[in-house]
Amino acid sequence: MTETIRLERTSADHARLVLARPERKNAMRIQELKALARAAESLLQHPPRVLSIEAEGPAFGVGGDIASFGEALDRGEMEAWLREAIGHFNVAISALRALDAAIVVGVQGPAAGGTLGLIWVADHVIAAENLTLNLAYARLGGSPDGGTSWFLPRLVNPLRAFELFTLTPTLNARQALDWGLANQVVPVNTLHAAVDTVVAKWLAVPPQSLRNFKQLLRASTSHTLHAHLQQEMEGFVLAGQQPEFAEKVKAFLGSTS
Repeated sequence: MTETIRLERTSADHARLVLARPERKNAMRIQELKALARAAESLLQHPPRVLSIEAEGPAFGVGGDIASFGEALDRGEMEAWLREAIGHFNVAISALRALDAAIVVGVQGPAAGGTLGLIWVADHVIAAENLTLNLAYARLGGSPDGGTSWFLPRLVNPLRAFELFTLTPTLNARQALDWGLANQVVPVNTLHAAVDTVVAKWLAVPPQSLRNFKQLLRASTSHTLHAHLQQEMEGFVLAGQQPEFAEKVKAFLGSTS
């Protein structure tokens, strides 16, 4: 990884992906996007049970580095830059989405553009009270990337998604919560601790159960009911074969006897 993108393995079960270019509000150049792709592929090869995504500094991330856009324009290389940059980002988002790991994201300050794709791959989003969320593409004459136009209609609805893309309102943390774009809002100085709390609670869930929750919810939008019922059954059978299931059932029965 580059110094501006860090993948930290805190244990065999937990990894942390950190955006670490705070002096530029975690704006992403090609080197950051390439490092994200490498990090995501590493996670696929050696998947943790839980992944947390956080960012250093007052901003979670403002999308692509506009200075890099300007340099590519000056060189007459905008198309090549976009294809390379977005190509790396596509690898990263696709790999993160393919993970069976449960993903929690802690987001603070400005969050804009394609960086929102890194938020919306999550299974749980914790927003700091100072969050400001904006899809700035229309202001630049750009177009969605990072899976934002795929995730957003699924998280809100097509009307709200079109509003966010074309009228570019800035949502604060409470609005993001109300729109279904965050699970909880916490004070800025407790954001990291709130993320770690979710990580700890997920790590206490039996591994097969946590994996089933992730797989079933991810598959539900494309399955027929019949196919989904079958997958639920097979998942429960597999969970029931795990030693944790027998332990928890016996503990429950013991507590109610």
